[in-house]
Amino acid sequence: MTIDKTGIKDIAEKSGVSLTTVSRYFNKPNLLSLKTKDKIQAAIQELNYSQDNVARTLATGKSNLVGIIFPSLHLGFYTELMNQLIQQGKEKHYSFIVYTSRDTKEEELSLIDTLKSYRVKGIILLSHILSPEEIEQLEVPIISIERAGGNYCQINNDNYTGGKLAGEKLIADNCEVFLHINNGYYENWPSFKRIVGFEFSVKGMPHETIINEDLTDPYSKIASTAMSAIVDSLLEKYVGKKLGIFCSNDDIANMLQRECIRKGLKMLEDVEIIGYDNSPVSDYAIYPITSIDQNIPLMAQIAINSLESYIPHENVVPATLMDKSTTV
Repeated sequence: MTIDKTGIKDIAEKSGVSLTTVSRYFNKPNLLSLKTKDKIQAAIQELNYSQDNVARTLATGKSNLVGIIFPSLHLGFYTELMNQLIQQGKEKHYSFIVYTSRDTKEEELSLIDTLKSYRVKGIILLSHILSPEEIEQLEVPIISIERAGGNYCQINNDNYTGGKLAGEKLIADNCEVFLHINNGYYENWPSFKRIVGFEFSVKGMPHETIINEDLTDPYSKIASTAMSAIVDSLLEKYVGKKLGIFCSNDDIANMLQRECIRKGLKMLEDVEIIGYDNSPVSDYAIYPITSIDQNIPLMAQIAINSLESYIPHENVVPATLMDKSTTV
């Protein structure tokens, strides 16, 4: 059955509410009480009513579909963000179309054209293939997360403070050499500020930034081999020194921790590790990893709310240190 006048009338009669109230249930459910929504939902189930979203979109010009484009889904930050977006979207009856794009500009533009053909309410963009100028020309509401800014809605973490907090914690724990491990960066990425904040905090102390693109997929054999070589190099270079290591994300930090354990390093005594994101990966590591919290649920909440009242501007989410088992 499609969502037409007769269908809505049946639901209204069965649930004992007005036609307007049933219309609000489908279009603005946040205006209704939980009791009223429960009555309407019960009527829908009893009538075996099925909403035709395509017909609804054609009739109203509005859609409950939201597009999301991730660079990949193998990192804990991306998967947890998707979980949070889905949870937040349930409140507004949103459905999501999810793509990954990490190759070419042509591929990404093709995916965006496909999403636009579904008349999506907006696109949540985490990939970094398109420039801000190109994003501004897409003619669809764009919400970027942890990507370079432009005249559209942006949600970024306070990356500079996050990096600074990591450095200050490792200094306070009496580490002797300070290291940052990253799989790559561009200086216009918001996440680059993590490096800047960390290097500022350890300025004047022995420190090193290690960039290795082979760490991009931390669950690959290539990444494992690269991390093994990195740890071997550090042990040779900094004999007898307590290492304080800040990683660009929790997945790299988890891989580092495993390699340190394999090579016989003692956590807290020989090495301390801080990750970034405070994703579930940090909690389920052998030793739960101290991490900089991006507040992923808040990022998701801002993204979903921004779809309703779209305003091009930057939202900066505070960064906090979550102290766990890999720091004192």
